[in-house]
Amino acid sequence: MKRLRLSGLLLLILCLSLLAIPFWNDRIVRRYIDKIWLHRTNSIEKLHEFEQEYKNFECDVLFLTDSATFEIGHDEPSGEPLKPYLDFLGANPDRELWLDLKNLDESNCIQAETTLTGLLAQRDVDKDQLIIESRDWKALHHFTQEGYYTSCYLDIPHIDELSDAECLHRLDSIQQIAHSGAVSALSFPASYYAFLRNLDFSVDLLTWEHRRWAWQLPFFSRSRAILKDGRIKVVLVKEKGHYHK
Repeated sequence: MKRLRLSGLLLLILCLSLLAIPFWNDRIVRRYIDKIWLHRTNSIEKLHEFEQEYKNFECDVLFLTDSATFEIGHDEPSGEPLKPYLDFLGANPDRELWLDLKNLDESNCIQAETTLTGLLAQRDVDKDQLIIESRDWKALHHFTQEGYYTSCYLDIPHIDELSDAECLHRLDSIQQIAHSGAVSALSFPASYYAFLRNLDFSVDLLTWEHRRWAWQLPFFSRSRAILKDGRIKVVLVKEKGHYHK
């Protein structure tokens, strides 16, 4: 009988804990409302699903040079245009959007910037409402010169396997980008945080805990440090919802 009561009590505690998850998620997001953004919002339906919970969002975008259009997509165009997202920003001037431009390079950066600037003007969207991210920091330089907030995505394969000499080489390259004046920020997976945290950067830092929900962040020392680090302006978190792509 005692064993049954104990099992019932444990089951009750588990159920109450699960029911409390949405509450704690909302509480953490509200506490860091300007810092915690929703990752991979690759459908406008997902944005609207979470617009009451999160203030700002991130999405993957491809620029199609032949048609001079932007489409949502990570590897391939989805057929979903960027325009509804910009309409959302125009109607909500206090909201922001992180655009991960997957195929931006020096050959298309001027056309992409001109096209985007025209779309913003049509919808009364301020450039300050956007983060423009790319792996190509030289291509981002044009966007920076035109008044956009830009971020270079740092890709460091097998970071845990680098030799001391390779680490120094990587860090020198990162410092070169940071001090180039070409970008406003550096963005990277949270797993790089220990590698980068002690460097003296002259730019902002952006990151993503893409395997963690907002409510989980306080339970991990790295995530807690990231939330408290004033140099890190945005932390992307996951939440799939009903319209995840």
